[in-house]
Amino acid sequence: MSSRVVKDIRAREKAKIRVIKKWISTSKVPGIKKNELCYQFVDRNGDGIEATADGDKIEYFDKIIRLQSCYRVTGYVCTKPRDYMATINHPASLIIGKKAKFVPIESADIPNIYFGFVSYEVLRGRIKVNKMLTGTCNTLTRFN
Repeated sequence: MSSRVVKDIRAREKAKIRVIKKWISTSKVPGIKKNELCYQFVDRNGDGIEATADGDKIEYFDKIIRLQSCYRVTGYVCTKPRDYMATINHPASLIIGKKAKFVPIESADIPNIYFGFVSYEVLRGRIKVNKMLTGTCNTLTRFN
């Protein structure tokens, strides 16, 4: 199975990524998970994708995933992105659990930052969609 770039991820495949950010998403909204461990990944083309795990797996993933490190990732589940607190405009997002494998790789060609530029018109539409980010129901704790 060949490695895919982030923008083409649609199903279970292996991807070469750098871990850019990590945070805990906490919600008090009924029907939404209370705590999620969230990551932002980027590939060699600079494309980003969000990955989430259950909040009770923080300690497990802290042992195997390091910020700014590069990995070949397999064993994730590809799903539609969350419609609340979306951080990256991508048609898919990843769910990682204990079956996900993160094999460290050396890769100087994967950027260590991610930019998700949008036009003002697109930004105006996102402000309305993501208004929960500014409400009192949700708290984002950013680690880096």
